Amino acid sequence: MIISQDKAIALSKSGVDMWIYSGRDECPHAAIAYQETAVGHAEEFRHHKSAFIYFIIEGEGEWVIEGEAHPVKAHDVVIVPPGKRFYYRGTLKHVCITAPAWEPEFEESLGAVGLEQPIGSSSCDASGK
Repeated sequence: MIISQDKAIALSKSGVDMWIYSGRDECPHAAIAYQETAVGHAEEFRHHKSAFIYFIIEGEGEWVIEGEAHPVKAHDVVIVPPGKRFYYRGTLKHVCITAPAWEPEFEESLGAVGLEQPIGSSSCDASGK
C-alpha cells in the first residue's frame, strides 16, 4: 500500500500540524503520521493502549515523560510506552508511529502545559508537580 501526502488527513492539534497517513482501518497494528511544530505539543496526555514512537527528522526539543525531561535532536528516537503521561516541546519535524494504531477512546487528556519555559528547565507535569 502506498499513501501519498495528498491522501493523508491534515489537521492541527495542541500546537502540532500533522498529516495522518494511516489509521486502524488501513493497518490495525500501527498508524503513522508526519508532524511539525514550532513550539511543541501543548497538552499533556497518555494513551492507555498504544505506544508512541517518534523519529526526529529535524530540530531539537524535549519530551517530558512521567515528569522527567529528555532532550532530543535530529535522528533521535523517542519511545513512550502505553499508559505513560507525556508532552513535548521545541521546534521539531518528526514521524510518529503508534502501535497498535491510535484509537481516540483510549487517549486521556491531562491538561494544558506551558511551552514558554526554556528547554531543559522542565521537570514537572501539567499540574506543576
